[in-house]
Order: sequence, then structure tokens, then C-alpha cells
Amino acid sequence: MKNGIYEVIGNSIRKIRKAMGMTQEELSSKTGISSSFLSHIERGTKKASIETIYKIANALQVPIEKLFAEIPVPADKYKNDTFVKRIGTLVKDKDEEYKKILLKLAKLLSSKK
Repeated sequence: MKNGIYEVIGNSIRKIRKAMGMTQEELSSKTGISSSFLSHIERGTKKASIETIYKIANALQVPIEKLFAEIPVPADKYKNDTFVKRIGTLVKDKDEEYKKILLKLAKLLSSKK
């Protein structure tokens, strides 16, 4: 994957949009995003802000986490990291869906330079 997380999110957007029978132009109109930028987002060649991803999720009438659902999560890579353990303690009482969303957002934020 060229852009990793952005390519995965773009692919999710495209799949959902097509499953709804919606064109890029229709989604563009509903979100206020240019068709050209939306095309780049779907291909993962340009990075979309969380706000833009949120607008797209709303226009597609899906929860934002659905756009992050296919992002691979490394298993036990940071198992012994103190910081990760502290975060684990903070979220231990949260449901699994909340934890998945938090992890995906952390991964997204960590990929920014």
C-alpha cells in the first residue's frame, strides 16, 4: 500500500459509495468536497482530515468507524511498552468497539509527520 491507512480508508469509502449506487459527483455534492479531491481520497493519493472523513461518513450514512474497519492492527507488537500499558489501564472498562476506534485513531495520528 502506497499510503497505508489512507489507501485503506479510501477503498472503504469507494466500496460503500458504490454499494449505495452513488457516484463520486453525488458524494462530492453531499460533502462539499470537490470531485477531484474525493477521487484522490478514494485512491489514497491525498490525505483527508478527520473532519473530511467525518463528512464523508455522514453523507454515506455510516458510522465513521466503518471507514476504519479494514485497517490492520499489529498483534502484541507493543506488549511490553509502559505507555501502552497505561493506555490499556485507562480503557480497560470500555467496550471492544470503543477500543478498536481508539486504536485506529491513534494509528492515524501516529502516521502524521
